[in-house]
Order: sequence, then structure tokens, then C-alpha cells
Amino acid sequence: MNAYKHVVYWHDTEKVTIEAPLRERVDCDVCIVGGGFTGLWTAYFLKEAEPALDIRIVEANHSGYGASGRADGFVTPTIGKDIQALVKEFGLQRALEASQAVGRSILEIGRFARKNRVDAEYEANDYLMVATDAAQLKRLEHDRALAERMGAAQAEILPREESRAVIGSPAVLGSMRTGGALVNPFKLSRGIARVVREKGVTIYDNSPCLRVEPGVRPTVVTAGGQVKADKVVLATNVHMDAFPPFRRKVIPIWTYAMVSEPLSDAQLGRVNWEGREGLVEAKSLLTCARFTHGNRIMFAGGPTPYYYGRDKRQRNMNRPEVYREIHREFLRFFPMWGDVEFSYAYGGTADVVRDFAPHFGRLGGGNILYGYGYCGNGIAATHTGGKVLRDLTLGKDTDFSRLLFVDDGRRKPPAAFPPDPVLFAGARAVARLMDWKDSRA
Repeated sequence: MNAYKHVVYWHDTEKVTIEAPLRERVDCDVCIVGGGFTGLWTAYFLKEAEPALDIRIVEANHSGYGASGRADGFVTPTIGKDIQALVKEFGLQRALEASQAVGRSILEIGRFARKNRVDAEYEANDYLMVATDAAQLKRLEHDRALAERMGAAQAEILPREESRAVIGSPAVLGSMRTGGALVNPFKLSRGIARVVREKGVTIYDNSPCLRVEPGVRPTVVTAGGQVKADKVVLATNVHMDAFPPFRRKVIPIWTYAMVSEPLSDAQLGRVNWEGREGLVEAKSLLTCARFTHGNRIMFAGGPTPYYYGRDKRQRNMNRPEVYREIHREFLRFFPMWGDVEFSYAYGGTADVVRDFAPHFGRLGGGNILYGYGYCGNGIAATHTGGKVLRDLTLGKDTDFSRLLFVDDGRRKPPAAFPPDPVLFAGARAVARLMDWKDSRA
């Protein structure tokens, strides 16, 4: 087996200039905790709406270091993990409104990148949801039926040969094309950070938030300074558990990926994949694959473990057994690429909540706001979420502030997770249950 680089591939595609940390006490209109997609889009949309606002972002590392820059780069219309549960809870119309809002974000991210000259390697290629067994074919049928109920254009399930003509994997038995795009998530996050700085937003890197002190004007406290603001927005994704109101609302689930060396022309010629669509297997714990801009193959999947004690440490990247399983899955899909060399093997944490859907809202008197819970499907949803948090921050009653994402009294906050060791055992039981359900879809 190769000696892999346990470094996020995307992080090697662009150099980073670190902004100065917070070293003083400052006062502003809005302080955003977290410089990932949610925080950056919120700052961007707030500046678009109210250019005079003084906005400060405190970030533990630098924009793109966390989940935003480690994502697999699929920009999809996904709302959490279980759209059928949202339809059941909120009704078809409200689920449709949320889905359409996130769907529009796919296109708007592309427009943003072009308008602001952000080299996010945006490719509007769609993605192919593929089935590799009879249960997954049934799931495709369920998804197609739900899409049609929600008013989408009639989705067609492609049979085996037509599917393999799109992506030439012998494992694929059927597929359904879904609208979406591919991006380099790190370059996108760095690009948004540049744009908001140009609009006058101050970003403090290497400034992890120690606590938020509530009050008429809450205070964000870091090791080096403090920010007092009219409004504070908590946008720390999987790290929301650092704040007492969310301590047991979110858990960190690890996901893993591998990225190959650039494929040669001879290797590329062995597989039909002219459209460069993303590939996603139709199951709960996803397997996915895509080309990078430089014709590397990114393949992700395998185990999605929860490590005891909410362990988010970088040492969890070094998990040889995980990468062996991912490589076996890769060869199941693409046995003709047995000579493809993988050079990057890495992981990161996704924020998972009990109802598998995003949550936005206000705490206490409404001057502390929050957004989290994307469950690993956040690139488009964070863009929509930035608009939600813009309107909640400005106190505006809009279509975005009324989306089903918002904990507004009509929607209950997610149920709490139990503490360890019950959580540790339960997380593994849920993974096994999902596999069992997928086999019986």
C-alpha cells in the first residue's frame, strides 16, 4: 500500500495568507463566530443588504480549514439527510419551498464565482445517483416519485446500459440524473473570504472563541481579545457543541476520502465518463466519486464512525483500515483502474443532528443567532443558510426567515443526544441500522 499524505487534498491547491488574530477589545454591529461557508455567506449577504454594517469574524484557524474546505465538493439540492421525513413533518409545500431555495443556491454560487473572479473550479455537470443492487433501484424509484410529487421535471431512471454509457462502471445497475455542480470547496471558501474582506469585513484568524457572554450586547471572548456586538452569529458547524445550549444537539461523525495522482490519457480512456458528472451511490452512508479539475479521481465512502468522547483530533486521519475499505469500494466500481495510484488519504468531521436536517434560529432575547446541522450536505445549503441568517439578524420577516429550517416555534429544536458511553454504542447501532434499511429499501 502507498504511503499516503494524510493532508486534505484541496488544501494543497491554493496557498493561504493568514490574517492577524484578535489582540484587542473591539466593538461592532455583528460578530460572526466561524469563518466557514455559513459564516462567510452570512457576512456576504449582510454586507450586500446593509453595506455600512461593521462585521467581524473570529475563526479558530483560517477560512477553509474546517469542514468547508474538506468537503467532497458536491453542490447538491440536498436538505440534510432525509427529505421524506421533512415532507412528513412539514408537508409537501414547505419542503418544496426549502428544496427550491437550496436548488437556486447551486446556480447562484456559480454566478458569484464568475462575478467575483473566484477560481472555485465550478463545473455545472449534475451528478448521477446510481444503484448497485435491487434495494438501491427501489430507492431510486422512491426518490423519483417524491421528486415528481414536489413538482420537479419528470425524472428518468436510466437502465444499466444507458447508465454505464454515462459513467462506465460495471457495478452500476441503474441511475438517475440530478441537478448539481462540482467545486473545489477550499478555493470557494478562500474566495468568499477575499470578497467579504474587500467589502470591509474584518476576519481574525487563529482566534478560537472561548465563550460567548450573553447580554443586551453579547461579548465574544477569545484568548487574545473580545468583541462586543449588537448581534452574534454562531456558525461553527460541528463545533457547535462547544456552546452550552448545543452541547448535546450535535455530534461529530468522521467521513473519509482518497484522491489519486492525475490520471494518464490511457487510464482516462478506459472508462466512459465524458460529462464528468459526480457519482453518488443511492444509500444512506454515501459512496461518491468525482474528477478534480486536474483529472485526479476523488473517491469517498467507507465507514462513518463516531469516536468516543467526541474525538475530533487530526490523528483520526491515520486510519489504515478505513482506507483499505475505501480502496476496495473503488475497485468494485472501477476494476479497470487497478493501476491508479492514490496519494492523498484524509478525513474530517460532519455535524450530525437527531433529525438529520439543518437548524437556524435565535437564542434568548434574539441577539445570539445560530445555523448548523447540514449532516455533510452543506455547500448549497450554507449559501441558503446565509440568507436565512441575514434576515434573522436584521429582524426581517421574509421567505427565507420562514423556511422550515428555522426554529420558530412551529419547528422544535433537535432532540439531545445521550452522553457517552451510550452515545458511542448508539452511533454504531444507528450505522448498522442504516445499512440494514438500505438493504431492504
